[in-house]
Amino acid sequence: MQGTLFGGGIRSMRTVMAGFCLAAAVAGCATTGARVEEGWTPPAPVTWREVLPVRTPEVQNGFRMIKQAPTRGLFPASIGVTRVAYHTDPSESPSVQLRLTRDPRNEFLQWNRAFDDQMAVSEVFPIDQRDLAGGEAKADLILAAFRALEARIGLIYAVNELSENETEMIGALYDISSGEPLASIHASATSVPVEEMESGPEDLWKTDSQALVRTAFAEHVYQCIRALISFDQPGAVESPEGWTPAGPTMPVLWPPRS
Repeated sequence: MQGTLFGGGIRSMRTVMAGFCLAAAVAGCATTGARVEEGWTPPAPVTWREVLPVRTPEVQNGFRMIKQAPTRGLFPASIGVTRVAYHTDPSESPSVQLRLTRDPRNEFLQWNRAFDDQMAVSEVFPIDQRDLAGGEAKADLILAAFRALEARIGLIYAVNELSENETEMIGALYDISSGEPLASIHASATSVPVEEMESGPEDLWKTDSQALVRTAFAEHVYQCIRALISFDQPGAVESPEGWTPAGPTMPVLWPPRS
């Protein structure tokens, strides 16, 4: 079985999967994508304000550039990524805190794999709560952590379960040196209804909204980075102040002449 994507699990890894298999084996009845979990309530959603404090036009299932002017010398770049979510801790006041959450076993590989054919992206690395030195997961603190780890671009994103069968992801890309947002990204997905499976359990990576939305979101981020690369202008090369060449600049002769 595949690992989880970007630090999140798929709903049906829980008791829903066991119930599905038992029902299929005993009753042999048809199964649809509308799976109901008793007592399920959606986690507190993360709003756009938590990932993108500035007001921008809404985006649906795609990306929108916020910075219209071309960047200069932004690439090659390393990219820091992190996922924010609300967690309840009765020992803290207030009890609901915005935290960074990830699964270090697979998130590094998943995000690096998303950009492995882009030479302008030198590396992609995740950060987690410990990188904030105990602070709440506010955008300014996250950007400071990215800056300390020498990322040039930062991605802050969140996963929201809208219902048992609907999931969305929202996120924003930042220029770390200036702290300005570059683009906003959104993806949404609905679980695919599944008829009776004769060969065994359904492939949840192709039917569950939590898996589908991650694939769509990663593709939007990929296309957004490609657009940023295409509009980026070469940075100016400056010599150190007070430095002068020791002699006249000569072209390199190759092969060398004796």
